[in-house]
Amino acid sequence: MAISIRSFFTNIICGLIPSRDLRHRVRVFLNNPSCRLYIRFVREWAEKNRGGVRKIKISLGCGCQNLVVLLNDSDVFKFPLHSGGNELAQRELRIYSALRTITPIPMPSMEIIHWRGLVVRRYEFIRGKLLCDFPTDSVLVHREHLAKQLANFMYIIGCADPTQIRDIKPSKTSRPGFMYGWFHNDIGQNFLMDDDMNIICFLDWENTQFCDFRESLRHAERFWNKNGYRGLMTDVLSQYSRLYYSSQGQFLGE
Repeated sequence: MAISIRSFFTNIICGLIPSRDLRHRVRVFLNNPSCRLYIRFVREWAEKNRGGVRKIKISLGCGCQNLVVLLNDSDVFKFPLHSGGNELAQRELRIYSALRTITPIPMPSMEIIHWRGLVVRRYEFIRGKLLCDFPTDSVLVHREHLAKQLANFMYIIGCADPTQIRDIKPSKTSRPGFMYGWFHNDIGQNFLMDDDMNIICFLDWENTQFCDFRESLRHAERFWNKNGYRGLMTDVLSQYSRLYYSSQGQFLGE
């Protein structure tokens, strides 16, 4: 009954909000009372570890699976808004630990904090720009430079086969191959760049899998094409193919 009443009033309140994005965020907060507890946790953690809160920014992770809190431009906290969040966090930490010394593009440092039966993820905040922060024309001018970095990232991660995470592959005996292996699985815009479009960090590794790259790359290509970056995926695949076939049979991360 409490959930029904909450949903009823949530619908009334959200019906008065004209902005779709704001309406969506308000709905998530109203339907997840735990959000207020999460923010309180961040404030208490900041008092103990950062001398208090100077700046705080709140957002929702992709698909509203997580509440993301940026603290003082130094720490990022991720709280699960769905069941299974604890397992996903532990899995991401294992992937981080296995791949952080292999990836040519750094990961933000990560730790897990156990709090009230939840697994809270804390990441180092890295300042940079997303792809959408650059003018479309600028992205296209630097398309080859960007494609080389993304292809090299795909190639090296895809060829890796660290023993620590072999048990979460589809099969322990699965081997890396062309367009098959460990893959970030969301390369469309989950990377940060400097002003010269050098990629300085890859974010959000929780969906990383040992898999066929193609389906995820199709999603990335649709996103890039929709935003005017046509041809970028063609360049990425061309560079990746060149890397793979020039070193065929040489696997990294053993």
